[in-house]
Amino acid sequence: MDLDLDGDVALVTGSATGLGHACAEAFSRQGANVALASPNLGDLAYASDRLHALGDGEILGLEVDVRDRGGVEAFVAETVEQYGGIDHLVTGPRPLESERFLDVDDEDWFRGFDRLFMSVVWTIRESYPHLEASGGGTVVNVTNPVVRALGGEFSVTNSFGRAVQGVTETQARSFAPEVRVNSVLPGPHDTDDLELFLTELVDGGVYADLDAAWSALLRDSPYETPGDPLDLGKLVAFLSSEHASFLNGAAIPVDGGAGT
Repeated sequence: MDLDLDGDVALVTGSATGLGHACAEAFSRQGANVALASPNLGDLAYASDRLHALGDGEILGLEVDVRDRGGVEAFVAETVEQYGGIDHLVTGPRPLESERFLDVDDEDWFRGFDRLFMSVVWTIRESYPHLEASGGGTVVNVTNPVVRALGGEFSVTNSFGRAVQGVTETQARSFAPEVRVNSVLPGPHDTDDLELFLTELVDGGVYADLDAAWSALLRDSPYETPGDPLDLGKLVAFLSSEHASFLNGAAIPVDGGAGT
């Protein structure tokens, strides 16, 4: 489906790996120019090269730690300098971490606040003037994957994920109609990030092997396999297009029905 995104500019955080990268790929395949951000130069180089080979749009890869406000400001500024503006913003999910509430100290709460919540606030705030000026600006916040089936406590992740949803709902009202704001709530998807998380659980003795970990993760799902990350990316690209021009303030689960 042609989403009429050819030549648009999409800024995607958390975009070197996982679901964030799948979103960047979906935009690139539609001919959009994409700005990638990652604190890891190796991941960033691989992601940039991959999208150059797969997509039609230009790729700008920048080393950015989204926990640093100055780094976010520089990322937005360099994207605008390179492409002349920003039409679409996607805030990607961060790596999963399982933490019991009573084991999380103040430092971890503050670190999670910057990484999971303030990074979204800073990116939206810095991008907003350019999104407003684009004439069809959009924001899609991709929250962390829903992993209820594992039974662990994701205290920091869940807390700030809900806070991001609050930002989505609030800004959808105050930014519209110039800028639309929606969110996507992913379930388990077949990403290296999620497999790494499951591998850590196996190494910690929680599950006997990866097959057992995947089975536990999918036990509440009517599907036997996890989702395709690119399918989620295509949804994000659709939400950013004029084909979804009356979708605003929506929170769309992409979990195969596991959360229903």
